[in-house]
Amino acid sequence: MRRSVSWSEAALVAAACWAISVPGYAVSAALDEPQLPVAPFIGAGLVQWFWARHRSWPAGFAAGFLGAAVLFALVDILRPELGRYVADALATGAAATVSVAVLTLVGRVREHRHAAAR
Repeated sequence: MRRSVSWSEAALVAAACWAISVPGYAVSAALDEPQLPVAPFIGAGLVQWFWARHRSWPAGFAAGFLGAAVLFALVDILRPELGRYVADALATGAAATVSVAVLTLVGRVREHRHAAAR
């Protein structure tokens, strides 16, 4: 199925990513587990959502690339100031939000261009 993402759906998915990221890293901090254990689960959830509902490959590629870039850039920037767990939670939530926003924006622009071409 190939349809663009509505902004309300994008907001809901981004909120769900934050709702997983913050408590997930709180549990990691409580267990003193220093990996990035929550990011792969959020990423897998976003991929499944994309695959099931919004298969626009240019939008998916842009969303994945920019989301990963934001994740790794923010982790490097935030960790010295905020510590591992807070920085990872913020970076993961922000990266997921950027991915969802890019998927939504690129998908809607492509849909608009295809509709205008008809």
